Amino acid sequence: MTEIVASRSPFVDGVFVTGAGERFTITDPGTEETVATVQGASPEQVADAIAAARRAFDTGPWPRMTVDERCDALLRFADAIEARRDVLTETVIAEAGCPLGFTQMMQVGMGLASSRDLVGLARTLPEWEHNELPLTEYVAGNKVKLSIRRYEPVGVVSAITPSNFPFTTNMWKVVPALATGCTVILRPSPATPLEATVLGEAAAEAGIPPGVLNVVPELGPAGAELLTTHPDVDLVTFTGSSAVGRRIGAQAGAGLKRQILELGGKSVQLYLADALEDGLGAAAMGAFSVFFAHAGQGCSLQTRMLVPEAHKAAVLDAVAATVDGLTIGDTRDATTTLGPVVSAASRERIEGLVARGVGAGGRVVTGGARPAQRDRGFYYEATVVDIDDNANPLAQTEVFGPVLTVQGYRDLDEAVAITNDTPYDLSAGVYTSDLALGLDLVGRIRTGTVQVNTGAANAFTPMGGYKLSGIGRERGVPGIRAFQQVKHVVVGTL
Repeated sequence: MTEIVASRSPFVDGVFVTGAGERFTITDPGTEETVATVQGASPEQVADAIAAARRAFDTGPWPRMTVDERCDALLRFADAIEARRDVLTETVIAEAGCPLGFTQMMQVGMGLASSRDLVGLARTLPEWEHNELPLTEYVAGNKVKLSIRRYEPVGVVSAITPSNFPFTTNMWKVVPALATGCTVILRPSPATPLEATVLGEAAAEAGIPPGVLNVVPELGPAGAELLTTHPDVDLVTFTGSSAVGRRIGAQAGAGLKRQILELGGKSVQLYLADALEDGLGAAAMGAFSVFFAHAGQGCSLQTRMLVPEAHKAAVLDAVAATVDGLTIGDTRDATTTLGPVVSAASRERIEGLVARGVGAGGRVVTGGARPAQRDRGFYYEATVVDIDDNANPLAQTEVFGPVLTVQGYRDLDEAVAITNDTPYDLSAGVYTSDLALGLDLVGRIRTGTVQVNTGAANAFTPMGGYKLSGIGRERGVPGIRAFQQVKHVVVGTL
């Protein structure tokens, strides 16, 4: 086991400081062992971090550098993180309980790749653009007028992040914000704060100016509330549950702060009959992808499977067989494909939701219990539930665990109605050999992302949802522009 050497203290104004807040422990979800003790930041230290970020933005060099200068610094930042890849991998496994293979590929690998790609994308975006005016507006008589959009950094950014994809989510927030010239206070989940302090180490090594990036781990909500209400904060970006997102939205909204809220999901994988007629491999792989992706702990995972009624029984058999092929085991074993959920409380919540789903008429086809072979760790079996009613709690509530529902539909109109009938609208998948029909369904499905037969989640693809799935977009051009203000500039001859 690689030693975890990440700092356990807040990183404020370019240095690590002794935390003055509540002391708390980090538990390995796979073993239930304590892996670290963190001395959290006090509300006063969070206020210090906000003040440092404010100074760095108002009077420091970072917002006044060229885009290329900032991007060069961020590539040094990425290099410094890359040098800590092994420690970062072990840290994410120990904190989040994510199995080794998925951690290397998606938790750390995707985060590092995204950081470099986001830097490259930010470098290509112009800081000035012409406004689309008719020619007569540009030239009138002997007067010439130029109308321009200038993109400027929003200012001080509070980034509040979750435990499920901690490193990758942090990079998706921190890198675009810094690339545009903003300064950041990062408040990681109290379940997974250690990997975030690695970013502080890397920032200091890369020569990022003091105050540009601050990291404030804490156990309670006091600092987070300050980050959403303090008048010196200009933008709040949060990833987490819709319930917490509503509270953050109200707090930040009182000060009319800009917001990026990436919240819950209850996404569908919709199979048309033609996708199943030559075999059930696509549906089996769709089920596997939910369970393999950090035990179903992902807001955009497609945890509702919709299939034609005539294929439902066969699909249930195929999906159950896929579950039998998963390996529940040690998170540091490369052969493990299903790890634990993040905490005992999370597992108890999953158990309660499955019980409610069964009470509402659902039928557990496979799983539905703690695995007998694991006497330690917050493990829960990959679970498939057959449901008939979209009002079932398992069809309406984000489970955030390895639970998949399978539901039949009679025709495409009903399938679309079921897809759209949740409080969330983050993502959906459509599987069909008829691409024209698939694209037609894209226009009928009300979600932030619709994947037709394939997916893409990287630095270039924007992510966000409708309804309770959030406000704004992360990643891609919209995700970078979200950290900028648009200033209208007019220049003319005397």
